[in-house]
Amino acid sequence: MFKISNLIYLYFIALAFTPFVCFVDYKTVDQGFFKLYGATLLLLATALLIRKGVNKSKFDIILLFALGIYLFNLIWDITLQQRTLERKGFVFDFFVNPYVHITAFIYVIDNFKVPESLIKILTKIFIGTIIVSVLVSALQIVYDPFFFSPDEIVAYTRMMGAMYNDFEVRRVSIYGYIDNLSVTIAYLPIVGIVNSYYYLEKRKVLFVIVIIAILVPFANNYRYAQLGYFLTLIPFVALAKSKLRASIIIGVSLLFGLGLLLLFLDAIDFNIQSYIQERLMSDSASTRLLAFEMFAKFFGRHPWFGSGMHLTDELVTAIAGRSSQIHVGYLAHLFSYGIVGSLIAFTFWLMIARRFYKTAIRTGFWGSFIAIMVFLWANVTQVYYLIFSYGILMAFLFDKFYTQKYHEGAQNKE
Repeated sequence: MFKISNLIYLYFIALAFTPFVCFVDYKTVDQGFFKLYGATLLLLATALLIRKGVNKSKFDIILLFALGIYLFNLIWDITLQQRTLERKGFVFDFFVNPYVHITAFIYVIDNFKVPESLIKILTKIFIGTIIVSVLVSALQIVYDPFFFSPDEIVAYTRMMGAMYNDFEVRRVSIYGYIDNLSVTIAYLPIVGIVNSYYYLEKRKVLFVIVIIAILVPFANNYRYAQLGYFLTLIPFVALAKSKLRASIIIGVSLLFGLGLLLLFLDAIDFNIQSYIQERLMSDSASTRLLAFEMFAKFFGRHPWFGSGMHLTDELVTAIAGRSSQIHVGYLAHLFSYGIVGSLIAFTFWLMIARRFYKTAIRTGFWGSFIAIMVFLWANVTQVYYLIFSYGILMAFLFDKFYTQKYHEGAQNKE
């Protein structure tokens, strides 16, 4: 009979293949990321809790905030009868709710000893994933922007009127079968983890990864993703003995990579000048100004507990088709969940950032901190609140591994 630790080990191997598993799932049973990985994780957490017992289990205070987010959302669901009761009831919602999943996940991470063999396997899978991501993005630029993309991405692009606009279409690489924003929330954390791991452990293959990895956010056309890519370079500066030398090396590497990218784009007759003028230099400030305008207008009506909804009829009417939502994640959260709900969620996010930052300072591993910074940065211009996502889950695992190594090293010194 397998030990629970062996099952958790296999779970993380399967998690590393998320983009490909979600593709197969979409083409077959079509259950989605949360049912596949979330419900499975919940069962593992339950089995682990039964095996270890409450007294021998470790419970971090961060669990209370994760659970608090779930309960706050559940109360609004029941009050408005908008989601939970329309689905299959409380039990079903419990098993598929990402806030329950992240609570269970943190419990599993805190009570699982991460073997080094798992970390070595995962980093190899990640390198393969990055290479495949880059190749698919290249095909989406050259051949078809919707190559390896689900039908929903095509339908959304058509609705937004960007089907034939090379500068507006969102090329999602291999991540569209998870969700449409995972190309950032999943991909960039993985790049950051790989950069950090190989800088610390082997210092090889980094040059190639740094050069080719930028193609995916470039192809995606989200400017916040393109800027977010630079967060993945933090380890090279943070760990360098000479910050100036490291900055020069990074700059030269990026220029070399940019040169290769420009040669590639020129070879396929991509209009670089038009891209700079129509995409990079285009005015999207109006959407963000509209977000502040709508927030100022409607937040005061339900400041403490929010509206309980992402969009109300009044908000939709006021936006009048100028945007799809309040396009600043933090403002949208305050509108929906008020000061109380946002205080719980924002504190939860910052506690994760603090946890990962402490590990980075102690061990030199910045990959996990990069992952949560990508998430926090994304919400400046996007609306994405789910910590239970492929890239950030892996950040928790690597954070635990390096924290574990740090404490083992401290004990050996004693």
